[in-house]
Amino acid sequence: MDLRPLGRTGLMVSPLALGTVKLGRNRGLKYPAGDGLPLPSDEQAMALLVAAADAGINLIDTAPAYGLSEERLGNLLAASRWLGGRDRWIVSTKVGEEFDPATGESRFDFSPRHVRYSVERSLRRLQTDVLDLVLVHSGGDDEWVIARSGALETLRQLQREGLVRAVGLSPKTLDGALQAMRSASDYGGACDVVMIEYSPVARQGGLGIDAARLRGVGVLVKKALGSGHLEGVLSRTPPEIRAASLGTVEAALRFALGKAGVTSVVLGTSNAEHLRANAEACERALAKPA
Repeated sequence: MDLRPLGRTGLMVSPLALGTVKLGRNRGLKYPAGDGLPLPSDEQAMALLVAAADAGINLIDTAPAYGLSEERLGNLLAASRWLGGRDRWIVSTKVGEEFDPATGESRFDFSPRHVRYSVERSLRRLQTDVLDLVLVHSGGDDEWVIARSGALETLRQLQREGLVRAVGLSPKTLDGALQAMRSASDYGGACDVVMIEYSPVARQGGLGIDAARLRGVGVLVKKALGSGHLEGVLSRTPPEIRAASLGTVEAALRFALGKAGVTSVVLGTSNAEHLRANAEACERALAKPA
């Protein structure tokens, strides 16, 4: 896969990113039949990472809210010498949301003290000296998180300390994504990256992507496949995409990756064959029409 610039961060990332919630969490999930499924074994997780490397994927997305994901990734990648070296990967994680496996519920803490603790914990879990990207994992009250919590200011300080390369926000709302860029002077600089929901059935995120592109902010797309709920996706893609006779996954990826300003789409899986199929679909989606 040809790498793409992630806004003005200086990071170059693959158009398809590997989401890793399924490596560490099997409760409180929204994708079909997600709750209760057994977590993959270390052998299966390692096969997934090898498949990602073979496909040219270099962006791995994780979070403390993904249960054991960070720790498992750190152990597997360190044991395999990062499958070509640490510099071969862009590692993205998050702060703010904590998941309790005993209750299957999340709690949120955006305080400066917790943000610093969370970043330092992620560094230990992932067994690395620097996190390439850290996003604030909003719980829904985006405007308060941006303007009042102190989370973004703390990430900027950690960035100045060299522990984080780029910072951003994974908002729940379009207004949150827009405010993250409008309120730049409130916390010392616009987000470097935003992670926005965008798909043929959730097009409102396009306004946030447009705003990000105008400001040089990198864009990662989440839920491009509707968390696995594909009903109605193909029928709602633009006519020119439907005319290309693409499958549902390819059509959704072409829709998202064809949007000006989008750098990468994050798709989660724990299955190596599924990942290879997604990578092939991504290549077809990016191919120029005949």
